[in-house]
This record gives sequence, C-alpha cells and structure tokens, in this order.
Amino acid sequence: APSNTAERSDPRPDRRARGKGFWTHPRTGYPSPVRFLLPPDRGAVRGSARAAVLSEWMTEWLGEPVEVSLAPSYRELAAAIRAGNVDLAWAPPAICAQLHTGVRAMLTVVRYGATACSAALLVRREEGPQSIEDLRGKRAAWVDPLSTCGHLLALAHLQDRGLDAAKCFKEQRFAGTYRDAIIDVAKGRAAVPSTYVVDDDEAATLREVLDVTGYGSDHLRVLCTTAPAPYDALIIGERVADWEGLQARLLDLDRRVGT
Repeated sequence: APSNTAERSDPRPDRRARGKGFWTHPRTGYPSPVRFLLPPDRGAVRGSARAAVLSEWMTEWLGEPVEVSLAPSYRELAAAIRAGNVDLAWAPPAICAQLHTGVRAMLTVVRYGATACSAALLVRREEGPQSIEDLRGKRAAWVDPLSTCGHLLALAHLQDRGLDAAKCFKEQRFAGTYRDAIIDVAKGRAAVPSTYVVDDDEAATLREVLDVTGYGSDHLRVLCTTAPAPYDALIIGERVADWEGLQARLLDLDRRVGT
C-alpha cells in the first residue's frame, strides 16, 4: 500500500508507459509528435512563450514528443480540429458548439471552483463612457468573432439592454488578441473592449489586464460585467487511438494539482 500511494503522488510520467504511446502514425504505426493547438488570443510573443514552456513540460509528463503551436485565428483553430489535424486543442465554447467531427472528448475547464465565467467591458478610467448608453457612436475593439469573452458575451449583454451593436457603434474592429484590443482602448483608439473576468473580482481582473497589457487600474476600469458562459475546453482529437487512456491521465493530473 505505501508504494502505491507514493506512485500516485509522484508527478513525473510513468516510465513504463513510454513504449506504448497514445498516438501512432497512420501509415507506419510509429509514434508521431503530439500536436497541441492553442488559440491566438494572448498574442504572438506571450502565446509563443507559453507554447514553448507547455511543450517542454508535456513532453516530460506524457513521455511522448509534444509540439504546441498557436492557431493564426479562431476560425483556423476550428478548421484544424474538424479536419482531424490536431491531437489536443484549447477551444472556446463558441467553437466547441460547432464541432461535429474531429473530436473524441471535451474536458471542461474548472477555475476557482467554477465551470463558467463572465466578461468585463472595459473603458478608460478618466474620460471613458460612464454607462452602456454612452457607448453609442463610439468605436469597439473586440478580440475575434468567435471569442466568447472577447466578443460574443459583450454583444449579448448589449442586446439584452436594447442595443444593437451593428447600429450602436461607429466602428467595430477585431484586434486578434486580448492584449491588442485592450491597448487600443488604453491609447484612445477605441472606447471599449471585452475581456474575461478573473475570480468574479474587479481588482483581480484589472491585475490580469495589467499583466497582459501593461495597463491596469490607473488607466482602465470595468464599465459592466456580463452573464456567465462556460469556460474553454480541452479537446482530444480523433487521431488519438487511446483517447480514454489520455483522458484518464489528464483527469488524474487535475486531481493531483487540486490536492
């Protein structure tokens, strides 16, 4: 019993499983690198650094080579999953709802004990709009058409309050990342972006914004928050032969981290 307990608490990969491999080349049968695709919403520099760290850690943990990369856009992320070109993918709920092929399993993200979060509409602290109605005739900077917290929740929030975004704003543009959308507002090029709320707390959300963009509560404030939507999901692609085995390892990893 003591040896089993020690084995379960050891975060290193099980070396005995190295020869099995979850992924095999469709023609040769040899293990091929695991392709893990991330959305582009954190920006090229920040996203590439995250991908490099994640690749190194997952290669050691899984015992298989893992290649982590950024999708050029949400649309291309969805296309890669549907085409079966990735083994793992991190995807927002708007993409998950569209997927009918290319998926073995979806694992819902849990943060701060919750499976959903709200979006926050940000404005400049001093000269920014004071209410939702003040957004009329202004410019909006969103992340991506398929971004839940960076676009879709904001539009639903406005619509619930009688504002049609297509008519309300003077201009709407997609910056591609949270960082670029928020910086557009901080520098006065737009009036409002939308970002994810951290732990249902305005101060924590603005600290995250500061970390991502360099602009925090001295420059920005939360105008309002939206209703919640599910968090992103970790998708296991259809190329994974032993997807149930991988799913079990991922869930076991989550339990270890939680303890």
